[in-house]
Amino acid sequence: MSSNLSAQWEKLLRPGISTLFYREYPLMELRDDACQRIQEFLYKILRFLLRQFPHRVELEQWLYINYPEAQYALNRSSRKRIFSIDQLQTLIHKEFGIQNEMDISYVATTLEHCTKDLLKLAHDYVNRLGKNEIVANDIDLVMNADTIFLDILRSDLNSTANGSSSIYNIDTSIAAMSYNELIRHFIITETQYKDDLELLIKFFRNPLRQFFDVDLQTIENIFGCLDDIYELTTRFLSDLEDAKEMRDDITKSISLYEPFQNFIEGNEFECYTTYTQTILATDYTDQYKKMLNNEQVKQYLESKTDQIQETYRYLLPGLLHIPIHHFQQYLVYLEKLALFPEPESAQLTDVLSVLRKNSHHIKRPKLYMNLSIHSFTMPKLTDNKINNWKNLIENWDIKESTALIDSHLKHVVIQNPSSNLITCADRRAILFSTVLCLCKALSHEKWKFKEKIWLRKFNINDQIIIPDHEHIFEIQCDEKSYILAARSEQDKIQWLSLLMYIRNKSILQRELYNILVSEDAQQVLLTPDPSRYQFCAPNSPTNILIDYPTNDKSSSSSFIIRGATIEKLIEHLTHHQLLHPRFVKSFLMTYKSYCTPLQLLNLLIDRYNIPEPTPAYPYTEYQLKKFRKEYVQPVKLRVLNVIRQWVDKYLSDLIESNDHVLDQLQTFLQSIPDTGGLYQFKTSILKLIDKQTMEYQDPSKKNQQRDLISDERDQMEDLDVFL
Repeated sequence: MSSNLSAQWEKLLRPGISTLFYREYPLMELRDDACQRIQEFLYKILRFLLRQFPHRVELEQWLYINYPEAQYALNRSSRKRIFSIDQLQTLIHKEFGIQNEMDISYVATTLEHCTKDLLKLAHDYVNRLGKNEIVANDIDLVMNADTIFLDILRSDLNSTANGSSSIYNIDTSIAAMSYNELIRHFIITETQYKDDLELLIKFFRNPLRQFFDVDLQTIENIFGCLDDIYELTTRFLSDLEDAKEMRDDITKSISLYEPFQNFIEGNEFECYTTYTQTILATDYTDQYKKMLNNEQVKQYLESKTDQIQETYRYLLPGLLHIPIHHFQQYLVYLEKLALFPEPESAQLTDVLSVLRKNSHHIKRPKLYMNLSIHSFTMPKLTDNKINNWKNLIENWDIKESTALIDSHLKHVVIQNPSSNLITCADRRAILFSTVLCLCKALSHEKWKFKEKIWLRKFNINDQIIIPDHEHIFEIQCDEKSYILAARSEQDKIQWLSLLMYIRNKSILQRELYNILVSEDAQQVLLTPDPSRYQFCAPNSPTNILIDYPTNDKSSSSSFIIRGATIEKLIEHLTHHQLLHPRFVKSFLMTYKSYCTPLQLLNLLIDRYNIPEPTPAYPYTEYQLKKFRKEYVQPVKLRVLNVIRQWVDKYLSDLIESNDHVLDQLQTFLQSIPDTGGLYQFKTSILKLIDKQTMEYQDPSKKNQQRDLISDERDQMEDLDVFL
């Protein structure tokens, strides 16, 4: 899918997803990354439908089996669809060359029901956790927990066209990327690299520290200066975010030169040299074995499930090479970016030359593959490689896009356990992310596809012993086991590292997510000083009266405001956590009974302009970021949302006011910087003002709108407001 077409798909899918979600779950938030993940999955579903069901009858049968309620929706030809048939038909024709109106209507219905199903699963899962927002990780988990969705994911993974990249696992081949694409790709890679570092520190290292209180140097000899690298990465990402916010034009890429230069001047990338020297030390393997053989460590690892002990033994050494690979990636990106005729290319060349001075310490003939917990960084197969396999291997039918290793193993078969009758067969073994393929030799250069081992819910047994056979390991899956022998102990370790990576990658992602959620919950959310920000005053009987229908005052999601000061009403109208769409509607209908449009606008502007917390007690940089992300950003978005609804439904209040409220509102909106995520909201409100003003000037529409507003307000019961 081309980047140009991607924007068109997003324009089609995103509004429908948002409409479905907020219509069904108005009290919950759908994060932007989660919405993006759903779009990617819907595109996979679309590919699955068009590939598996070329005829309407087949699609109709599948749809009715999995979503029986879809029949009612299809029979209602006049109903308003979530996804536009015309747009969907145009895009499918452009990308897949298919044009059939009846088929497209079934496809649109399928996409809609899959979206509803996915959103419900995500909502129920997040609600059980006691959270009020859905993030990308939640979408990943529920997709892989549902049998229908899992079948679609597997089908897409195994049937994608040769060499094509999946939008779910972004192609990391950067050779053909434009300058802007490279910058975006770099930022995504850096963000996910931070997750890898957090996994190494918080999941692998920190639990072991308790066993080496006296001798922390043992841990330092294994994990090196990960804390220094993590701090550098966190600050580097912060500088990238600041550079993104400071752009004059949001269509332009951010500058990489200044973030790099800030740390080069302090020689802070030197920590990578120190780390590499630790990890690649000649006695590193002996020290690593010594750590694992510690009695307390052994007891701890044996108590863990999901083969965590084997993960430490085989996978962790490979994961510890991630920072070394990542530093090399800096050089690759800078080399590519320096070739473009951009204003900062010469400056990036200077940065590259400085980093290259450190790179000679960070080279080795053979490093572990970059086993990030994110598939984003996994290398994709080239067309030449795939065609080569097709030519050399008979009956080759694998269409995977990611291969981890192409090597040789012996397939050991115990024919008769009682008589120790054992046969061995040499096999060419190709390991993909979901399947291990074994091929039989026909000649020196020709092979025949022999067996396919699906790697789903499998275990690894590295302790199996067979007389006269070395470097043995066993794959146990689907009530069947496969005994394989590597050529050497080093090859065995490499195979087990990759197999443990495939087995436990999603488990490690989930464990890291739980750790981060737990840490975040322990951090107090900062708020502005009530003396400087009137919307942070504590609730009391003198400023708000709340009824709890369930008699449970601990429930923050179910209550009714019976009366409040105008400041408290504005606070709850634009609360950073609680969403009350009905309250917004009721408030806008009744506000004129206790304040003027000018007073409301001034209060909304005051609510929008949030001061930084006062340093009454020391707070960390993390807490400040949490405040900006979880307090400032939601409040500002909800202030703009209230303004948008005010303009959309009651523009006459602003126009007919004698205080020039509309002019003041436009002045306020124009003062919002053209940077960051608020720019689009500002632009859409200004466009809505222009549109509604034109309709207001139409006499027939003006009178019709005024009568409608009057009827609605007559039917509403006023709130008690403490004046």
